[in-house]
Amino acid sequence: MSSVLVVNEISTEREEITRALEGEGFTVVQASSAAEAVREIWGGNFIVAVISTLLTGTTSAALKQQLGQMAPEIEAIVQGKNDVLAALVRKVAAIRDGSAAA
Repeated sequence: MSSVLVVNEISTEREEITRALEGEGFTVVQASSAAEAVREIWGGNFIVAVISTLLTGTTSAALKQQLGQMAPEIEAIVQGKNDVLAALVRKVAAIRDGSAAA
């Protein structure tokens, strides 16, 4: 089963993304902060990290870069509050299936 890391400080948004991805067969690990995401990268085997645009103490671009340096095999997608959730799920599925890159 493919694992996805969801990084979002807002629990309701994190849960909504998690439910949508789990509905498509993904295993989802949630991180409520950038620091937690970094810890999870070391312990997990992820194909994609979904990163919120709003993070305390860092930027989504900085976290994306840091995760890319730590685990270059992981695709990182920055998810904005107004982005369509169904499109995100399709993109993650396409990455899993090898037909797209972030």
